[in-house]
Amino acid sequence: MTDRIIIRDGDADTAVIAEYEASRRDLMKRGIAVGGTVLAAASIPTLLKVRNAFAQADGDAAILEGAVGLEQTAVFAYTAAVASGKLDPASKQVAELFRDQEQEHADGLIAALQGLGGQAPAKPTSPADVEGLAQAAGSAAGIVKFAIELETMALGAYYDAHQKLQDAKLLQTGASIMANEGQHLVVLRTVAKQNPVPNAFETGQAS
Repeated sequence: MTDRIIIRDGDADTAVIAEYEASRRDLMKRGIAVGGTVLAAASIPTLLKVRNAFAQADGDAAILEGAVGLEQTAVFAYTAAVASGKLDPASKQVAELFRDQEQEHADGLIAALQGLGGQAPAKPTSPADVEGLAQAAGSAAGIVKFAIELETMALGAYYDAHQKLQDAKLLQTGASIMANEGQHLVVLRTVAKQNPVPNAFETGQAS
């Protein structure tokens, strides 16, 4: 059966539909590469929302707001991973480190956003706010798969943001964060027994 999206009636804009479908296909491709299985379907909306927050942003303040939302989601996800009881001591220590680093990212971005007169979006407050997280947290393998997808989305989002950011300091901050997300991916791919550095040029896109 051909994988396609069928539009009947409604107010959806064609460009938005096309962007969603392209993003969904990209996520599905990379999901298949994660341990040979696709992530739970429930996790896709959250990850697409995170990714598209950058794609649809226009202007430094809007991009920063999307970045803050992404980092807050990552902090919440790693906090849930630590509290899940599914990780061995070494993996739990890694999750704690990544949580703390994502929080540092969020703090720095919030300060920059406030400097532009913006306000940080609301943080996730329950697993229901991050679709698919509760299911992923049911096993160590699920946690790692979810984290890989989230970090891949983050890296891709910052890669896209660099095409739009105007302020030189924000470009520098984004580059530093993107490099750190890449470090996270190397560690997570190693845990998942994947090739830790599959690409010479990492963009967060399906290869």
